[in-house]
Amino acid sequence: MSENPFPVVDGVPPGRALLGDRIRELIEASVRVRDGEADLAAAASRVEAVTAALRAAGGARPLLLAALEGGGHLSINNPLEGPGNPLAPPLSWVHVGPASVCADVLLGAAHEGPPGRVHGGWVAAVLDHVLGRATAAAGFPGMTASLTVDYHHGTPYAVPLTAEGRLVRRDGRKLHAAAELKAGDLVCATATAILVHFSADRFPVAAGD
Repeated sequence: MSENPFPVVDGVPPGRALLGDRIRELIEASVRVRDGEADLAAAASRVEAVTAALRAAGGARPLLLAALEGGGHLSINNPLEGPGNPLAPPLSWVHVGPASVCADVLLGAAHEGPPGRVHGGWVAAVLDHVLGRATAAAGFPGMTASLTVDYHHGTPYAVPLTAEGRLVRRDGRKLHAAAELKAGDLVCATATAILVHFSADRFPVAAGD
């Protein structure tokens, strides 16, 4: 296997993770603030100053990887699992193995679609990511070609959720996978997908995959 061309670090840089957390809190606060009870223009000015300071130190590629204990890599700036990306909930991996993967996730008010429920697009994104992680953990990293999501119940936010995925079968380069998102014992949504396996030298995968 060719050497991984992407930057890999020993763990998640604590400053990057802390910044991601604080910006997530800012996003949540911004969608919940009551108009007239805070100086939003002044807050925007302070955010602008911080943004300018960070932009001045920018230029790095967004892909940054950290090794996972069970194999594979955590994409630190990924929009679903990345602790350094404020867009990410993020997913917290409980188990990553060849038979299945499982992650905990907590979505907030910033992810609301219907009142009191998570937007279906975010539900689909979480399931899609878990499906991709499952095929990669099984040794066949792939990109989604088709995704079918069935919404069984509205997915609540501010409630701990569990996302599980597994590779069902492989037909040549076609990977068939399934996943589900649960709130406790309640299955909120399920998904099936076909992914296309790509060669290991095109994208970073765990050594030995």
